[in-house]
Amino acid sequence: MSIVRKVALFSFFFAMVGAICAIETNYYCVVCGKGPLTGHFWMTKWGALCDDCYHLKDHCSICGLPIKDGDGHIKTGDGRLICRFDKTNAILTLDQAQELFDQTRDAVVDLYGPQFALKYTDVTVNLFDVDYWSEKNGANGLHKFGFASTRKTADGTCTHEVVMLSGRTREEMTSVAAHEYTHLWINENRPADRVIDQDTIEAICELTAYKLMEKKNLPEMQKRILENPYTNGKIKTLVAVEREGGTDYVLNWVKNGTTETFDEDADLEPIPSLTAMPQIYYGSRVLPQGLKFSGIMEIGKRQAVINGVPLAVGEQETIKLQDRSVTVRCKEIHDGDVVVTLNGSTYPLTLVKGVEKLLP
Repeated sequence: MSIVRKVALFSFFFAMVGAICAIETNYYCVVCGKGPLTGHFWMTKWGALCDDCYHLKDHCSICGLPIKDGDGHIKTGDGRLICRFDKTNAILTLDQAQELFDQTRDAVVDLYGPQFALKYTDVTVNLFDVDYWSEKNGANGLHKFGFASTRKTADGTCTHEVVMLSGRTREEMTSVAAHEYTHLWINENRPADRVIDQDTIEAICELTAYKLMEKKNLPEMQKRILENPYTNGKIKTLVAVEREGGTDYVLNWVKNGTTETFDEDADLEPIPSLTAMPQIYYGSRVLPQGLKFSGIMEIGKRQAVINGVPLAVGEQETIKLQDRSVTVRCKEIHDGDVVVTLNGSTYPLTLVKGVEKLLP
């Protein structure tokens, strides 16, 4: 079982604007609506904030914006407040969390390749509130974003579960889902007698989140991953190792390596600074419209990876698409294509490797 990063409840990103005396501005307070503002006021990423609202005691648990009654905020079951700006991008329901995890699974398998697909594809996804993980009586005020566990039965099969903290932004939750999915992959693929340093395991999981944030053009999220002390600095080593050896090197090290950690290499290039990179917002990844054969995975048996789900000949799985779910049965596997049938039909459908096939 694996625990994800620790979180401080509030973080503030306010910059004070100097005294403007009695000169009237075009700024209105984003919390109470007062304005035009004069004198001292504060700037947030959402807009201007009057001095009175700045000193309110309640704050958004995501961005730190002050909260007052009637400003459109919401409250989670465990009492956290989410401002009206963040609530539209927060994951609050189990259905949202399941959809996000499924999308993230597809994204990281596309990113790393077929060998990163799970052999046992059923993953139970749940949400939890802060109180579920809090120390008794608020001993340290620190909470966790997620948790992944795998149970192996006597016959070698696995059952997986992921739980994630509710009420975080879609971008944060995607990062957490990528991290927790990697724990499941490690649980399946690390030999029983293979010992890996715990910080290194967490760094490998953070590497997946970092690579996905890179693909989604979210440099601020990348920066947060690098600067988070959760892995005791091992994430920076892993980013450098991956740059030199590639993702396959890291995954093969998990399965076949003999050391407990990656050794520091003085010849590796330093991590590039992300502080000067512009912040680009990336919309949530939607489910694919059709089916896509990504490649072949051979772990005990030959399997075709379709939309992130591995299937051997004769096996079938339900795959979620944008507007429906389809039951896919694998009939034939070739190097460049795979033959399947859908929803119990006997009519064959050929999927060419790397090409998304839209369904009628």
